[in-house]
Amino acid sequence: MPQAPATPPTFRLFFLGHEIGAETDTITTITGGRRLDAAFQFTDRGTAVNLTAALELGTASGEPLHLTVKGRNYRLFASDSEVTIASGRAHVRDLQKERDVELAGKPFFPIDNYAPIGVQEALIQYWRAQGRPAQIAAAPSGPAIRIATRGMLTADMPAGRAPVPVLEILSIDGVVWGTETAWIERDSGRLVALTTWAGALPFEAFRVTEAKYNTDAFIKDAAAQRVADLVKLTTATPTVQRGSFAITGAMVITGTDAAPIQNATIVIRDNRIAAVGPSSSTPVPNGVPVTDAKGMTIVPGLWDMHAHAGQTDWAPVYLASGVTSIRDMGGEEQFLVAIRDAIDSGKAMGPRYFLAGLVDGGPSPHAFGEVVADTPEQGVAITRRYHGEHFQEMKLYSDVKADVGKAIIDEAHRLGMTVTGHVPTAMRGSGPGGNGTMVVEAGFDGIAHMALNGESGSDASKAQIAFFKAHHTVMDPTQSWNELSSHPAAIPLDDLLPGVSRLPVPLTRMFASMNWGPGDAAAYKTRQTASLKLLKDAVDAGLLVVTGTDKGVPGFSLPREIELYVQGGMTPLQAIQAASIMPAKAMRVDKEVGTIEVGKRADLVVLGANPIENIRNIRDTRWVVTNGRMYDCNVLWRAAGYGPVVRAAR
Repeated sequence: MPQAPATPPTFRLFFLGHEIGAETDTITTITGGRRLDAAFQFTDRGTAVNLTAALELGTASGEPLHLTVKGRNYRLFASDSEVTIASGRAHVRDLQKERDVELAGKPFFPIDNYAPIGVQEALIQYWRAQGRPAQIAAAPSGPAIRIATRGMLTADMPAGRAPVPVLEILSIDGVVWGTETAWIERDSGRLVALTTWAGALPFEAFRVTEAKYNTDAFIKDAAAQRVADLVKLTTATPTVQRGSFAITGAMVITGTDAAPIQNATIVIRDNRIAAVGPSSSTPVPNGVPVTDAKGMTIVPGLWDMHAHAGQTDWAPVYLASGVTSIRDMGGEEQFLVAIRDAIDSGKAMGPRYFLAGLVDGGPSPHAFGEVVADTPEQGVAITRRYHGEHFQEMKLYSDVKADVGKAIIDEAHRLGMTVTGHVPTAMRGSGPGGNGTMVVEAGFDGIAHMALNGESGSDASKAQIAFFKAHHTVMDPTQSWNELSSHPAAIPLDDLLPGVSRLPVPLTRMFASMNWGPGDAAAYKTRQTASLKLLKDAVDAGLLVVTGTDKGVPGFSLPREIELYVQGGMTPLQAIQAASIMPAKAMRVDKEVGTIEVGKRADLVVLGANPIENIRNIRDTRWVVTNGRMYDCNVLWRAAGYGPVVRAAR
């Protein structure tokens, strides 16, 4: 019989720096060892997320015997697994799939995603007891976990409090997609803090203690480590060309309305396009190295205008898929500023970051992130702070009050910033723009997840489009996210995103756990087609429509967004422009980037085939050019841990 539980260790849970819940871990002694029972609970924007787990450990060195996990680790993603270890073998059930893993005497630990935090603490203690091996086999996360020491830290404390013990800093790879940072007590190995990702968004856990740790210091430290990792990866990643070079022989789709240039030459010097035109009339200067792209097609660098790229792993993936610019729509300031500056300086590779400063109403348990404004004065102060950190835009979220929202909008415009976001509940109105009427009239420059209502060609839809056109409203429809989050199970994910099986294991598991439900595939496709037709109507009317994914599947959702636009009736060129020059116009940098023209930044993608003939060829990325460097996309995919690209021979 289990003995009475010891005092349970408890972790406070944070999402984007905002405290949203807690985990209670109970340790009991059982025959031959001990048992950890974890209750992990939080509320994300009004949605309850609950997960329970039980982990049985032997007495010798904390060796694992049995794990069960059940519940959700994020609003959209589930955990339902069981691992039993016996006789040198682990039997693993992950959702509906089962398999056996032969251990062959190697270190092994059962773990299912980042939650519960107590299981990660047990993993760290097992790693220490095993002599800190370079790699631990794991399931259902994994297949391998790598833990490494990153140094020591003495945590800062508020004035009047004694310093906390020196903490050992660890990096953990393989539990989730992306590197986690853990801080443990040097002698005991107790976990003090952990930064990780829930649904690819920043998530933190801090042990409840009598002394209050400076949580911001941990988040800042983790951000600095991740950027340092990206700088190291950049140094280790070879370039095809850099500095001054030329690309010859390809067809160039400039992104303007002009016809493609056949058999073209592009000369790049100091990260600018020095020349572009037919090879017959565009000479390559003496001494400039040349890359032959005969038979290929070059398009402008692509944009993701609704990104949440709060971890460095996005950087090589975005570049590999042809994305050279993103607008991040809400993350932790410490990380976003650090990675943007590292990329802009040339120290780190990645897409160029444009930043929208997230702000919600509060204080509120439903707030999205820790940055909240309850009064107009607070809203103005937050806007000025974001502006001081060189954010280009403000993003308002759902709980912002009407007077606070108006104050933010006015101050942002005074400072030369634009404003976008969800339509706050307090600012929903009726009129020609539907729910968006009030915010657009108040000064919103764009609306996130913007949807049009009515039937294509109807008087109501025409009036709505005319209203948004008159106010120059930018449409950020995130069609690929709508499809991903709501398509019925009868439509396999690989049908929508060919090659998605190349994803790293943690990402594959995450999307496999989404419960799409039975649904009616035919009815779903009818609704999707109707929505896409309205989008085509908006483009024909002159609205500025931009591609965005709201995270989606890294490296796959942005090309899918472009494909969907063509399915709705846009021409391939219109869809490419929605991913290039239109975002540049929305962010007011179209004089600098967005098309392949002399004098503009050399942001471009070399494709293996012509997307005008078949828009699916937008996925066939071969080389990408950004920040004065040309990379092989296959090399970037591998750097991000993705499987190899399978292509037909040219």
